[in-house]
Amino acid sequence: MVVGDPGDMQESLPIKEPLLIVGIGGAGSRLAVDASKATGCKCVLISNDRKDLVNENHILVNSGQWLNPSTYKLRAFASAKEGNIRAALEGFNTIIVISNLAGKAGAAMAPVVCKIAKEHAAVIAVSTMPFGFEKDRIFASGVALKRIQESSHAVVVMDNDSFLENNPELTKEECFSITNKAIIEVLLSIHSSGIGPETSLLCTSKQSGESEDSLRDSMAILHRQIADTGAIKRAMVYVMGGERLPLRQLDSIVNYAQGIFKEEGTTEVAMTSMTSSNGIRTHLIASATQKTRFDSYDPLAVIPKENYLDWDDQESTPDIQLAMPILE
Repeated sequence: MVVGDPGDMQESLPIKEPLLIVGIGGAGSRLAVDASKATGCKCVLISNDRKDLVNENHILVNSGQWLNPSTYKLRAFASAKEGNIRAALEGFNTIIVISNLAGKAGAAMAPVVCKIAKEHAAVIAVSTMPFGFEKDRIFASGVALKRIQESSHAVVVMDNDSFLENNPELTKEECFSITNKAIIEVLLSIHSSGIGPETSLLCTSKQSGESEDSLRDSMAILHRQIADTGAIKRAMVYVMGGERLPLRQLDSIVNYAQGIFKEEGTTEVAMTSMTSSNGIRTHLIASATQKTRFDSYDPLAVIPKENYLDWDDQESTPDIQLAMPILE
């Protein structure tokens, strides 16, 4: 067990300056702008909707005459902007790509951006998964996440559906407000300390007066995302508002977290407290070495990769003009 600074965790992916934050689509762009302000890092926004591009450093993926392009068509348009994207990413050693995979822009463009960024920089992808009732978006998000995992050095996944299942009294907007704030706060820590080079599940709690209750909420969300928590390689606990807690209470949180993960077989646990103006909340980042619920989002995952025909090249829907003679 390791208790202390997250930078002490073994095999942590270091953050090297200069760092760039890339926001994709509407939700990704809003988070990127907030993360840029919080960390003082530069950001670039990429979207097919001009309304998302709120700063001057942006790339518009023009979808031409298509009013509602599919994810695959939008990915083709993003690939056509490869030169612009590559130019915007040059000169940075670490690139954080933020996207909501429930949206078409995120699912279509995030894999393209991560693949380009990985050519010359350390890539950390922060991806939000759809709600369970968004049935039409689950498959595309699962495929996009798989591509992102292969094109990134580290991936942080926020599952809004698991959070809402654990807090069914919340509205969709309230859920977004809490989980988005958790992403920004964790990005602040990643910016200063690094993150493990694998897929990590980000679980957060609502505001609470009791730190141990907050940690239990985060653990409940984790159990919804992975069946065997004993397969978790490492866990990082962030106590927001920890500066207002007595030292004995922080020590109690550490012991409680160690007790939980010791039973599950986890080898590394670390904890840090961070300043917060809104009560006590706990964020838990758990690095999984086993399949999560997101693997079931892609029903074709059972097919071996060597049997795929189009995995290496991003799938797209090219325009093919066919001459149709008039038949009399």
